[in-house]
Amino acid sequence: MTKITAVVSAALLCAATVNAQSTFGTIAGLVRDSAKAPVADAMITVTKKDGGSIRTTISNSSGLYSFADVAPGEYSAVAQAPGLPDISLASLKVTAGQATRADLNSIAAAPATISSLGTPNPALNQGVRPQPSIASLGLPPAGSFTPRPDLAKLDLPPLPSPVPSPAPQDPKTAMAPAAPATPPAPAVDNDTPFAYADFTWMNAVPRNHDSVLDGKYFSPEVRVDTNYIYDYNHPIDHTLGGTTEGERTGEVVLQQLNVGGDFHWDHMQMRFLTQIGATATAVPRNDASPSVGQWNLSDAYRYITEGYAGYHMNVQHGLNLQAGIFMSFIGLYSYYSFDNWGYQPSYVSSNTPWFFNGFRAQWFPTNKLKIEPWLINGWQSYAKFNGKPGLGGQILWRPTGNLDFVWNTYALGQDTIATHRTRLHEDDSMEWKYYENPDKLMHRLAFSFTFDIGCETGGGTPVVGGETPGVHVNCLHSNAKTGPAQNFIGAMLYNRFWFDHDKFGATIGGGFMANPGGYLVLLPPINGATATSGIPYNYFPVGPGVDFKGYDYQATFDWMPSQFVTWRIEFTQRGTNLPYFTGRGGITPPGGNNGSPSQYVCNDGTPSATGACGSDGGLWTPDLKKQERRWTFALMVHL
Repeated sequence: MTKITAVVSAALLCAATVNAQSTFGTIAGLVRDSAKAPVADAMITVTKKDGGSIRTTISNSSGLYSFADVAPGEYSAVAQAPGLPDISLASLKVTAGQATRADLNSIAAAPATISSLGTPNPALNQGVRPQPSIASLGLPPAGSFTPRPDLAKLDLPPLPSPVPSPAPQDPKTAMAPAAPATPPAPAVDNDTPFAYADFTWMNAVPRNHDSVLDGKYFSPEVRVDTNYIYDYNHPIDHTLGGTTEGERTGEVVLQQLNVGGDFHWDHMQMRFLTQIGATATAVPRNDASPSVGQWNLSDAYRYITEGYAGYHMNVQHGLNLQAGIFMSFIGLYSYYSFDNWGYQPSYVSSNTPWFFNGFRAQWFPTNKLKIEPWLINGWQSYAKFNGKPGLGGQILWRPTGNLDFVWNTYALGQDTIATHRTRLHEDDSMEWKYYENPDKLMHRLAFSFTFDIGCETGGGTPVVGGETPGVHVNCLHSNAKTGPAQNFIGAMLYNRFWFDHDKFGATIGGGFMANPGGYLVLLPPINGATATSGIPYNYFPVGPGVDFKGYDYQATFDWMPSQFVTWRIEFTQRGTNLPYFTGRGGITPPGGNNGSPSQYVCNDGTPSATGACGSDGGLWTPDLKKQERRWTFALMVHL
């Protein structure tokens, strides 16, 4: 037992060293039964007294447990194990930058004694084990003595060996502080992938350190994203185009409501998260694959953001095999705005995939590297457009706690309706935290950079002799035989600033996109148009041989009163070489959508296949502009 106690002390000492300049603390201790034997696989739950945090973990074979990155405050603890009564600790205090020991012993001990084990002790954090005080043992005052047979049952940490009294010293010398001892190397988890450092600073990674309702078998997750967008174009129909991060202007919009979580037990994995709100309509309408075949997959899947099951194997640092719908991080930005440094991402992220539907394997050969191959239906598609599935994968490498590299590759899939164009795409990103000093007002700086390049080939028969070019496209240069070039190039760069210990944040950045043929351009929802219906208007003549270019920049400011809440204000400027953004006249016909988005609309609301309108008031045309400036106000919560 002395060895186990020494392990706890070492863990606390290492945690104290790690947390020396942290805004968080650490809890660690032992779980033991009435025979003083360690209890393995006990579930320990610590609850913050103000209800702001609940954390759970499982004790190891030595009965040891620990919680890292714990917010300071008053907590209670309880250990639960089969065949044992619950072991409770009524009160323990966590202090920033210190380690708190909280042993949980299944004995009839005095409450004051147990509670005292859950109090931070600066001396313990300096590597010196303090002797328990008389009051903490519940003994009577000095000058009296009452036998306490129950004290023999207490398994208190052993006291340090007595040391000879030093020779008398000069009072001035005796008062001088002792030279600090060299601390041991910090305790690091080198087994769990990417657990060796804190990566919550990154773009596209949730910044939460705690899970409010985390449990042994299920870890619930709740997300709420609401926004109010003020557009300087003042569209009369309150409709935005060219984005899936905001759909309406001048109105409070529930962008996303996600409820679900992760099941985990005996190597099995399952994750699901709902999708309720404006995104549930905006994202599926950009996928034309459900029009190939029956059963209306856009409706079947629209209310699910993530839904997959899998199995974990203990191969090297882990191997996961998973199938279902899962998020794609092509374009770096997360599908969930709470995780991101800004609300409106640049075109590289906003116009490239949000999800994949298929199978993936996640292999972790080291704790700093992930290799993830994909076999999927297609590029951001519920179904398969043609005869070939999509192949691709991701390589994620985090060599240090300050650097992140990710390489995404997609190939083979034929992702166009009625024509067989093969798509290739490469998406690479890096993030670097290049400054951090917890003692400064602006205590952290980081930037992210993303670069994309891709193309399409095929889709028809190349021209022979002097024939008119058909629909065949190629990756490089337009010519009379192989048809127009169909490619994509884009990049985005952002810099993030953190202030006052993560209470405030600011981001500046932007990007550009060049896309001849516009095969990755989001179609404006004119008259309710979808990727399947298309639009007839020449105001947006994107197709093979028609060049589309765009730029954008953003400035974002965040107030983050807790790790679960973000209040955000953001200014966005976007521009294109073609009329693309909604103007004051809107993109909705008089009287509303008429149900025929693939045809022209007359001013009386009737459809016209040719665009000819007579006594019905003439042809209605959508109002599209080359520039868009807007403010976004958002409240985002992640529990």
